[in-house]
Amino acid sequence: MQLLFVLLKSKIMKTRIIKYFGVLFLSMLMLATIHAQSPRQDRFAALDLTEEQQAEITALRAEHFKAVTPLKNKMAELKAHERTLLSEKNVDMKAVNKTIDEQSELSNSIRKLQVKQQVEIKGLLSDEQVMKLQQRRQFAQQNACYGRSGRNGHGTYRAPGGRGGAGMHGGAGMHGGAGMNGGAGMGRGYRGI
Repeated sequence: MQLLFVLLKSKIMKTRIIKYFGVLFLSMLMLATIHAQSPRQDRFAALDLTEEQQAEITALRAEHFKAVTPLKNKMAELKAHERTLLSEKNVDMKAVNKTIDEQSELSNSIRKLQVKQQVEIKGLLSDEQVMKLQQRRQFAQQNACYGRSGRNGHGTYRAPGGRGGAGMHGGAGMHGGAGMNGGAGMGRGYRGI
């Protein structure tokens, strides 16, 4: 009888321990998810924006999204077209160069729209809010040097002010670091031939 009681108590304890560790694991997972969210998602949270500022910024962001989305879609099409051209046995360099030029024009257009949006948002902020925003950007840039941003490879170190890092698809040159499929000096996203 005592053996049965010990076994039963043991099963109950095992169940309790399993439940306890399950809850602990889920709590840690939720906490990690909260901390892993991009700082860009809440970059305005610390600025104490008024409701009017929030509404205007939301409207600007929606307008920006509508303007940039077709350009980004076109960029994706051009990159796919470039990959198609490069995969052919006899590569037509005229067509490749034309596609690259079109990508450069689109990239410039997108960047101009981004800067326009930044200037418009900055115009809505007070001097104190602008200072806080600049401090947050500087902090983010400093942390990006140590692989926290995820844009410099896959969580690897890169020199401050540099643009690359040892990543999966980086190139060992101007914009990327030595990577698995990287081509020397071909920049971010280039995977070689």
